Amino acid sequence: MATWVWVIAIVVGTAMWLWSIGLTLRAYRGARVPLWRAPRKAPGAAVALRAVGLALGVMGMSPTSGMIATSPGGAAIVAAVLMTVLFLAPLFIALLRHNARVDADPT
Repeated sequence: MATWVWVIAIVVGTAMWLWSIGLTLRAYRGARVPLWRAPRKAPGAAVALRAVGLALGVMGMSPTSGMIATSPGGAAIVAAVLMTVLFLAPLFIALLRHNARVDADPT
């Protein structure tokens, strides 16, 4: 397949992942969200978006990282950096900001 198809898969997967984070945080408006485990009552749409988004991201990163780096080790490093920057960092930043806001709320 063409390179742009894989890049679109990464972009759509990342957008779905971010959308799922937003849905989860909206469902836990006044409560803390656990950082190291899944929330007890995650909305079904958030779970589905998270699963499909992550699958699209991984499927897109596999061939794309191979095209960026010439060696298999380099491709693995590129994929790991992309996963961290596009998926893990936004999740942790959003959860930490949400939990800090909930802790600071006087009500």
